[in-house]
Amino acid sequence: MLDVLVVGYGLMTRGILPHLLRREELSVSLMSRHLTSPPYPEVRLVRAAELERPDAILGCFEDDDASRDFWTSPHVTEAVARGHSACIEMSTLSPSWIDAWHGHIRESGGVAVECPVTGSRSGAADGTLSAFVHQSAYDARVETVLNAFTRQRYSFGSAGHPTRFKLVYNAWGAALLHSLTAFVPTLRTVLDDDFDVAARILSSDGWMAPVCASKLDRMVESRFDDPDFALRHMVKDLRYAHDVLPPPHPLLDLVHDSFTRALSAHGGDADYTAVTGTGTGTGAGTATATGSGRS
Repeated sequence: MLDVLVVGYGLMTRGILPHLLRREELSVSLMSRHLTSPPYPEVRLVRAAELERPDAILGCFEDDDASRDFWTSPHVTEAVARGHSACIEMSTLSPSWIDAWHGHIRESGGVAVECPVTGSRSGAADGTLSAFVHQSAYDARVETVLNAFTRQRYSFGSAGHPTRFKLVYNAWGAALLHSLTAFVPTLRTVLDDDFDVAARILSSDGWMAPVCASKLDRMVESRFDDPDFALRHMVKDLRYAHDVLPPPHPLLDLVHDSFTRALSAHGGDADYTAVTGTGTGTGAGTATATGSGRS
């Protein structure tokens, strides 16, 4: 039986936890600053001072500061040393901190598993996340844990490369989403009642289809609550991306500014598609990507 510690009970870990519990070979503990009772009877709530010898620690944090505070705390460092734990860091962090994190885990006697993921809330809930992975050494415990909630894993040969890739990957995706703000309102104005035809094309045909099929409805309906990926996380990722994409980088600056304005307008807990609600013409009307706007 492997003792797995999950740190935090947020959007991603809420989805992951049931998949871990379905594995008979795993015993699951949870650390949360907010919960006073476990979300499932099989889960044991623990505090840092109660940690013993976890086989694996699964961390998913808001930002560098939260990650650093956890991993470098004396109780956690001592527990990692006792258990030679597999330390799986799933957060999207800055290049400087992930590099320092590898050194800290190595010095603590743990196995460092850099593992940013993609797939948002639905991927976590379905157990189909994709993970970008570098681990300091092979460890069968890592395979057992990641098999529970990932569909695809991509192995990188160098520490820090999964994080750098994820930051560019997210910035690129943010730029595509930002582009909807520039072009969709024009189509709605020019095409009027025929916009629903354009929406079906955009969502089902050609290279724009993957983006529009998943995001266009949210944009057209201004449906930014119940986030799949919180706006504040994308703003943080774009800020960290500046450390990978050196200045001057006009496109990254433009996209970062657009998401920052959306953050001010809609709040950090809005879905990141709220960036499409900051342009002229967005949010008007009720046509959807799959239904007809005509009567």
